[in-house]
Parts: sequence; C-alpha cells; structure tokens
Amino acid sequence: MDRIANGQNHAAEPDETAVRLTPTQFKVMQGVHSGLLNKQIAFDLGIAEATVKAHMTALMRKLNVRNRTQLAIVAQAFRQGDREPRPALMA
Repeated sequence: MDRIANGQNHAAEPDETAVRLTPTQFKVMQGVHSGLLNKQIAFDLGIAEATVKAHMTALMRKLNVRNRTQLAIVAQAFRQGDREPRPALMA
C-alpha cells in the first residue's frame, strides 16, 4: 500500500510541537532572556510597553509557560541549537 495514503509518511508532516514566533515575539523573548524589563524591551524595540506585554502574553501562551523565568529557560534552549522553540511540558 501507499505510505502517504495510509498517513505513514511522517517526514512530510509538520512537527506539531514546534512553535512559530513572529520576529517581534522572538526579539521580546531575547530581551527576556537578557534579563530586561518590559519597559527596557519596549525602548530597545521602539514600541509601547503595552505592546511588549501583549507579546509576552502571546509568547507565554504559545510556549506553554507561566512566568518570565520559564520563558527565559525556553529561550536559552532555543539559543543552544533548537531551530524553533518548543512549548514547555507542564507537570
């Protein structure tokens, strides 16, 4: 039988655990990893602090983290060679 017809061609299927970030979300994540406050990230990116907060909310939801520390840990893993950040597994 045809492997594709049976849905067994896993190489062609997207990895459902990978998360897509917008360029700004990625920059905000880098700022958090660097230990910057929302106000500092906003200044560096030339956006409003409220916009940074909106990006933080989206990042935390996408990456399944609950706080800045967990987000920084995910960012560190991303910097160590992961092509895309992966959601944290919540216990």
